[in-house]
Amino acid sequence: MGGLVGLGLCLALCCSIVAGSVVPARLLGGHSRCTGRLELQFAGTWSSVCAEGWDLAAARVLCRQLGCGRPRLVPAPCSPVAAGASLAVLQQVQCTGQEPDLEHCILQAGHPSSCSTDRVAAVECEEPFQLRLVGGPGRCAGRLEVNHAGQWGTVCDDGWSRTNAAVVCRELGCGAAGPVGDLPQGRPHFGPGAGHIWLDDVRCRGQERSLQNCRHRTWGRHDCTHQEDIGVVCQDA
Repeated sequence: MGGLVGLGLCLALCCSIVAGSVVPARLLGGHSRCTGRLELQFAGTWSSVCAEGWDLAAARVLCRQLGCGRPRLVPAPCSPVAAGASLAVLQQVQCTGQEPDLEHCILQAGHPSSCSTDRVAAVECEEPFQLRLVGGPGRCAGRLEVNHAGQWGTVCDDGWSRTNAAVVCRELGCGAAGPVGDLPQGRPHFGPGAGHIWLDDVRCRGQERSLQNCRHRTWGRHDCTHQEDIGVVCQDA
């Protein structure tokens, strides 16, 4: 019976790869779609994944596949989030962390009886990255704010560059970064924000699809005040 389960899973995986589609994944049992126990869909059936070998590299791939932020926590087996899990037909998932989705990792089939339902893979991803421009004439110009851990905060102007602004404008769908040469230090400001200063020393190369992929200090670590909150002006403002 175990061989048949493994064969069925392998056939489902092969068909999915040939069709060029990603193996559907979801997280259940958490407080949002980015937190919970992992389930993958094979041949129309959702199944859990055994926690054996489940690590931060695999969690990083899954969080990216789901459109969530980076993995914040990989809960231990038998954690409360595992309650109510379905049978696990995947014994192990091995990823390097660079794969675009779990389908490109090594997926090892197993028999459901070899993994109890309270020892399944789970992850807590950060919520999807969000940014906005506020305090300006429209959505394409204003003080830059980013959402982290469900709270909006500002970005310090230390090391800010036009390259950084270009990444922000592209992510917002606001065209290229607008000219700011007539502003002090070439950096637009739209008044001080309040609350957290989430990012400092942001360094983008210009090819990033999102500001979250640029280098920066640890979230919430900075040596700034809100008088240094950076603003961005895009060409579509």
